[in-house]
Amino acid sequence: MARVSARTPAAETATYVTAPLVPELERLLRESWPFPPGRLTVVDGAVDAIGRTLEQVVGFGDRVAVEDPGFPPLFDLLDQLGLERLPVALDHQGMRPDSLAEALDAGAHAVILQPRAHNPTGVSLTATRARELAAVIRRHGLHAQASTDEHTRRDARRPVHVIEDDHSGQIASAKDVSLGAYLPERVVHVRSYSKSHGPDLRIAAVGGPVSVIDPLIARRMLGPGWTSRLLQRVLADLLVDGAAVDAVAHARRVYYGRQRALCDALAAHGLQVRPGDGVNLWLPVLDESTALVRLEAAGIRVAPGTPFLATAPGDHRPGHVRVTVGLLREDAEAVARTLVVAATA
Repeated sequence: MARVSARTPAAETATYVTAPLVPELERLLRESWPFPPGRLTVVDGAVDAIGRTLEQVVGFGDRVAVEDPGFPPLFDLLDQLGLERLPVALDHQGMRPDSLAEALDAGAHAVILQPRAHNPTGVSLTATRARELAAVIRRHGLHAQASTDEHTRRDARRPVHVIEDDHSGQIASAKDVSLGAYLPERVVHVRSYSKSHGPDLRIAAVGGPVSVIDPLIARRMLGPGWTSRLLQRVLADLLVDGAAVDAVAHARRVYYGRQRALCDALAAHGLQVRPGDGVNLWLPVLDESTALVRLEAAGIRVAPGTPFLATAPGDHRPGHVRVTVGLLREDAEAVARTLVVAATA
C-alpha cells in the first residue's frame, strides 16, 4: 500500500471517468492470459464474475451445463438467476466430452467449468481434453445450423458460451488451460486472486470476447462502477514484487506437497485416492453421515459431499467428503489414519 500510494497521484483516485481497469494491471493480465482476450476487466471476486457473465449470455429459464460434482455456491447462483442446471460428468482430465454433448443436446446455452484445481475433486483440465470439449461445442453448433427443425436452427443463432472459473489461480500447479485457445469468441475466462493474494482484495479478472465483456462493464457502471483502482494497483505491484512472487510460489509448492503427503499416507493405510491440484481432496466414503460424525468426534472437520452434487444423490453413487488440505502440516499420517477409519465405517 505504501509503495503504491507513493507512486499514485491523488487525482487518479478522485475521478469517475478513468477506465475501469488500470493500464499496469491490464498489461500483466494480457501477458499471462491463456488466450488473446478481446477485452479484459476486473470485478469483485470469481462468483461475481460468473454471475455478471451469465446475465449477458443467458436468460431466465435457460439451461446451463455444470460439472457434477461442482461448487455449491455456483448452484445457488444458478437457482437465484432462474437457470436450470444440466450435470456433466467428470473424469481425471476434466469434463467428459460425451456427457457435455448430452447436455448441449438437451438445450444447454452455456457451460461453466473449472479449468484447474477443481473444487471439490482437485481435477485439472488437460490440453487434450480442452481441445476435445471445444470440438464438441463446435460440432453442436454446426449440427444445429444444418438441422431442418426451425427451433433448433433458431437456437443455433444463440452461440453456446463457456465460462471458465480459474478460482485457485496462481496457487494451482497445473497449467492454465483454456477452451479460449480454440473458441476465443465463445469463452469468458475468470481468474481469481483471492486464494493467491488475499480474499480482501476482492479482485477477479475477466477476459473474453468484446461482445460479452463490454456489456458487462456497462452494466456494472450502474452498480459498483468499478473495482478500486488503488486495490488494482496493489495487485499489480504484488504480481511483480519479488518477495510476493516468491511467497505465492512457495505456497503453491507447499499445497502440492501436502496433497501428495496425505494421499501417500492414505495409500499406506489401504485407501487409494488420486492426488489433485489446489487445496481440496475428494475422499470416497462408505457412508457420508457416519464419516462426518466420526471425523467431527476426532476433531477433523470436512465438508459433506452431497451439496457438491449437481443432481440429487442416488443409491448408485458413492458417498464423499471434501477434505481441505491447505492447513495440513506434519500430522498427515495421523489425519490419514483417522480419515481411513471414518471412510470405511
